[in-house]
Amino acid sequence: MSGEIEKNIIEKLKGMGFDEDPEKKLLFRKEVDNSKIAFWDFRKTSKGRFYVTEIGGSFLNDVEAKKFVEYKALRTNEDKEENKKQFVKPTIISPSKTEDIILRGTEDDITNVVKQRNINLIKKASVNKDKPGEGILYYDEKIGNFNLVEPSVELIDLITAQMGDIKVKIITVDTRTHYDIETGDEFHTYYAIVKAVDNKTGTEGLGSAEEIIDFNEMKRKHNPRTFALTKAIRKAERNAKERLIPVPRKAMVELVKEIMKG
Repeated sequence: MSGEIEKNIIEKLKGMGFDEDPEKKLLFRKEVDNSKIAFWDFRKTSKGRFYVTEIGGSFLNDVEAKKFVEYKALRTNEDKEENKKQFVKPTIISPSKTEDIILRGTEDDITNVVKQRNINLIKKASVNKDKPGEGILYYDEKIGNFNLVEPSVELIDLITAQMGDIKVKIITVDTRTHYDIETGDEFHTYYAIVKAVDNKTGTEGLGSAEEIIDFNEMKRKHNPRTFALTKAIRKAERNAKERLIPVPRKAMVELVKEIMKG
């Protein structure tokens, strides 16, 4: 495989201070800015992939990573169109002043909106009869060592619909590529950022979500499809609307469980 990499490229990398990982051949690394590590990875493609990580932290997005001279030295004319894209940095929106404003989306609102539904039909539709409403109004499952406890998109829609005068706006929808340094694998995702506004109180909230793109679903011979983009937007919307409801998500789920058991 090393023969597929042009000799002058390896010489350029070494000239820039890159060292080949002794345990991962064809993976070159270099510390930059005293806080980041740049990688050139030729394990899966002779073209190579470039990415940068914070030391002990996360990956930089592709746009920021490709600003480094360590990238430009090898790729001068590539990805011109991609570099023209303007990176949209999410704006941190401070909560509006809420003095003398009655909070909306309280425990009473949640109780009322759930009881107004046909609880018997929800119980009948529930997969787990011992946990009525699970998978419909909330999720409570163990994923590895992590417990996922969260209200469903549909439950948040019901609560905010009852509150009324809630508006949402999509701030950002784009794609991302994540790299696994250990295996050399890459994962493509859709991500979305949505803003929700309670027009009655002026309260605002941002929500984000990310979904892996399932290329196998898209390649199916019969009924090819993908729901990743829709899921990313809907979950981001749910997360933004949750910021307008002054009840912790785990407490919200416990309240729904009690109502469904009653």
